[in-house]
Formats: sequence, structure tokens, C-alpha cells
Amino acid sequence: MREKLDHYSPSQLLRPMAVWMFQYVYLNKQQRRAIKVGYNAAFGTAVHGAIQALLTAGLDFESALEQAYLSFDFHDAPEGEPEEKREKYRELIADAVEEGVSLLSEVYGGAEEERRVEVSLDGVELPIMGYIDLCASDSFCEVKTKAPRMGQVKKDGTRGWVKASLPAKPQFEHLCQVSIYQKATGLEPHLAYVSATGGVMFTPDNCEELQPEYLAYCLEEMRGKAIRRQNLMKVSDDPKVLAGLLDPDFQHPFYWDEEHKEEAKELWKV
Repeated sequence: MREKLDHYSPSQLLRPMAVWMFQYVYLNKQQRRAIKVGYNAAFGTAVHGAIQALLTAGLDFESALEQAYLSFDFHDAPEGEPEEKREKYRELIADAVEEGVSLLSEVYGGAEEERRVEVSLDGVELPIMGYIDLCASDSFCEVKTKAPRMGQVKKDGTRGWVKASLPAKPQFEHLCQVSIYQKATGLEPHLAYVSATGGVMFTPDNCEELQPEYLAYCLEEMRGKAIRRQNLMKVSDDPKVLAGLLDPDFQHPFYWDEEHKEEAKELWKV
């Protein structure tokens, strides 16, 4: 029997509709958890975990870093992920953790780790659930990592790398995620970006997009995404029927992993 959806999450709602349908209607939970992600995600998970351990659990730097390396080294990346990317990102973990702790420790030293939140939105039948990275008494912070991109191979045979750039303003999808958390908690929203060479934290004081008016707009965007999924499921819960209504966009550079793309193409055959 097909699994029944019992909630949405911000990450669900931010996926393209066809990808969401394949992952959350066609695949079961076990299959979904088996989806492999690349070294960018592994880098983010490792850095994120170490920062949390240092700020919330009081772990010493070396122990937190050891945990980060273990997380990264045991990551099962998709076939075809370049080994040189794995090596490069591993080298950058310690610097990124240091930058993150330096950026966040004043406000979030001793903060609460990964608070689970749930919110109900008008017209949306299922709750939206998520986990906030860091919670202080009067604010919360969502932390994102930035990693360098692979550049061209140089004449001497070495690989060039494009430095990870910190954004001048938050990415829209991250603001949408933050809008859910702000609605759930009522706390002041912060959004941080961390790389191996620096970090930036956006707050309502330095970022117009984190002020109530714009976050209300983002929240309405997320409500609309949830309602469109809800309406789709009222047409049918049969993935084959739903595939006939959605464009899969198999050329999308991020969401379709090679391991599942062929299976998805079979589902979308007309």
C-alpha cells in the first residue's frame, strides 16, 4: 500500500513539483533515504554538525572536527562524483568550521540545537514541519554553507577552483524556509552563510528581506506551494496519472540523480 503523506517540510515544498511527486508519492521512505547526494551536501553536513557541536554541546574543537571528518569520510556519494572534489572539500572543513563559530558564537554560544517546529497555514490540510539549526532566547539562525566550484584544469595539470562567494543578500528559497520557522516560533530570524574563507549573518537590522513584510510574502509563497501539492493529490494519488500532468524537466542540473533518473523516465513514458 502506498504511503500516505502526513506532513510537508520546507525542503519538500522547495523541490520542483515533478521531483516532489517522484520522491514523495512514487518512492517510499526507505527508497527516499537511499537517494545519494554529492560532496557539496556532505561538506555542508560535516561543517554544520561541527558548528552545532561546538556552540550547543560545548564540544572542544578537535572532537567536533573529528566528528565532522567521520561524517564526511563515510559519505556515500553518487557514482561519478570527482575524487578531487572530495579531497578539496575535506581540506576546507576545519577552516569553514572556524569561520562559522567565529561568526555565530557571540549570539549562539550555548544555544539550543535543532528545535523541531510545526506550523499550520490557512487552507493547508497537512502541517509543515522542520528543524531549526540554532535557537537562542529571542532569535534563531538557519546556517548555510558555501563551497568552491571546480574550475578548469591548468596547463600544469592541476585543477583550478572558483572561490566560494558569500551572497550580498539571502537566496530566495532560504528566505522561504526561514519564513516557516519565524511563523512557528515568533523569534527574530537570522540567516548565516559560511565558507572556508569567511561568513556573513543577515538579520532584520541589515537585511530588508528578513523584515516582517517580505517574510510574509515568502510565507504566502510556501502556502501556495503546499496548496498546489494538495490540489494535485486530490486529482489522483497514482504516480502514473500524476506523471501525465507534470513536466519532469530531466535536464535539471541538481534534482535528478543518475541512479533514479532512468526509473523516473519509465514512469514518465507516455
